[in-house]
Parts: sequence; C-alpha cells; structure tokens
Amino acid sequence: MTVENYLAEAGALATLAGVLAGFAISAVSQLLSTNSESKLTTATILTFAASTVMFLYSLIVFVLTFAATAEQNRIIPELDALGSIAVLVMLAAIYVFLAAIGIAGWVRSRTTGIVTTAFAIFTMCLTTFAITAVLSVF
Repeated sequence: MTVENYLAEAGALATLAGVLAGFAISAVSQLLSTNSESKLTTATILTFAASTVMFLYSLIVFVLTFAATAEQNRIIPELDALGSIAVLVMLAAIYVFLAAIGIAGWVRSRTTGIVTTAFAIFTMCLTTFAITAVLSVF
C-alpha cells in the first residue's frame, strides 16, 4: 500500500468515525434534555454514549496515525496493531449505535419500538454481510 492510499483510508475512516460520533452525541444531548427518567431512556442514553466514546477513540487513533504517517511520509509498521484495534472498535461501535437506534424507538411507543428494532436488526444484518464480503477478499 502506498502512503497516499494509507492516508486516504485513514482519512475516510476518521471522517466516518467523526460523523457517527456526532450523531451519537447529538442523540445523547437530545435525550438528556427530555428530562425523562425512565429506565428505558437511561438505557438508550448509555448505549448512545457508549457508541460515542467508541467512535471518538477510533477517531483519535485514525487522526494520530494519519498525522504520523504524513509527517514521516512512510507507513509506520509499529502502528498497525493500533490501527487494527481502532477499526475493530469502530465496527463494534457501529453495532452499538444501531442497537441504540433500535432501543430509542421504545421510548416513544411500542409500535415505534418494534419498527426501529426491526430496522436496526435489518441494518445489522446488511452491515454484517458487507463486512464479511469485504473481509473475505483478504
């Protein structure tokens, strides 16, 4: 892999992690402002918060590895494990984020909860299929 490709990949992953972290923290802020103290709301806030910190960890790692690679103008093998862990954390954060979306509907009503849970499960299946398809080429 060339340095340019590495930088493009790290930049794309950092962008994705940052955008999704923003969505997750927005959900946390919105739910906190509702003053609802139900256990379901608390679980939703905690789930979105967990995905937020997972995305932020990945974002920090991607930005730092991007900066180190750009500064030295070479791919640094010592950072490969850190980058791999960050990718795995980001993939896990996507599933946690989708689970939070599924849980969030239950705060509104039973019908909304069923629909959001079905959408979240469907998206998890599609995401798993996409990840499996991509990883199978390596």
